[in-house]
Amino acid sequence: MHPDLAAAITHELREFVASAGTRRALPATCHVGRPAGEQVALPEARDHGLRTDLVVRAIDGLGSTEGACAWVTRGGDLETTNVDLAWFAAATAAFTLHGLVLPAFVVVTRSAWLDLVSDQHRVWRRVRSRRPAA
Repeated sequence: MHPDLAAAITHELREFVASAGTRRALPATCHVGRPAGEQVALPEARDHGLRTDLVVRAIDGLGSTEGACAWVTRGGDLETTNVDLAWFAAATAAFTLHGLVLPAFVVVTRSAWLDLVSDQHRVWRRVRSRRPAA
């Protein structure tokens, strides 16, 4: 994974943790676009065809596909779940339909992220948001 993409995914992890607050149950949400940039959050879908169509349409709506990837934000541990794999399959199919290579598919939890394409991961004990220096 390119270092700039890794930094952007880490930014997404911080944003996810900040927005999640203290809620225990967090839904799994698939995002398509550029981490820390233009992106689309997709609604839950239980069917592979619908998930693939949602990702295809999300890619269609991007101003540029340069640097685009997909990621899932969810609660729980970093172990790969069926939901992660279902969105990964849909994203792979959708990027292929567009003639694109999926550079990364990242699972983001409160304390870590894991790229299912490269198997690269990062883990934190405590995530702190970055505040601008005064």
